Amino acid sequence: MAAQQVIAAGGAEDRQLEAAHAALLRDNAIQFDLPPYVPPEPPSWLEPLIKFLQWMAPAVPYLFYIGLALVAALVIWWIARDLLGVAIRWPWQKSKVPEEAGEAWRPEAAAARHLLKEAEALAADGRYEEAVHLLLRRSVEDIAGRLPDFLMPSTTARDIAGAPGLPEQAREPFGAMAGITERALFARRPVGAEGWKEARDAYERFAFSGSWRAA
Repeated sequence: MAAQQVIAAGGAEDRQLEAAHAALLRDNAIQFDLPPYVPPEPPSWLEPLIKFLQWMAPAVPYLFYIGLALVAALVIWWIARDLLGVAIRWPWQKSKVPEEAGEAWRPEAAAARHLLKEAEALAADGRYEEAVHLLLRRSVEDIAGRLPDFLMPSTTARDIAGAPGLPEQAREPFGAMAGITERALFARRPVGAEGWKEARDAYERFAFSGSWRAA
């Protein structure tokens, strides 16, 4: 008897669910059948771009690896440039020589004499390395003022001394000052009074021995 009651109760619940489901389907406020999604058409002005991208699609993997190789080569180039101290320039960064080949130029005499006094005061205190470095640094500034597009952050004193854009009258004495400074910095050879005299004489040739003329 109990089993029959359970079966009857279950049947009643099923009929109630069926009735509720049928009523839900008859309710027009609820939409059960959704139309398929139709992607919107792109605007007409995008069609050339889409066609171009479709045409380029097969080449995209190759372009990616080519770009990756170029980036790696650029990084290696910059690292090698800094390690070797090579003054490498882009084509638009080439040195500019004065427009007139015969144009004369050299450091201003008054400024050069004042600089020598400053350096001599350092040398008188036994600070020979500082005195020589002061002459070299100011000489680089003189060159930079005349050839602003020549110098770069990685340009070394040796690069400057061998530059074809530097006038011949300035190249030899500048190279002498650069050599003394390099021996002090890299070979750990003290400048001393003799090195200071050599650098002072070189600066006098650099600043006072006639006008420079563009190479």
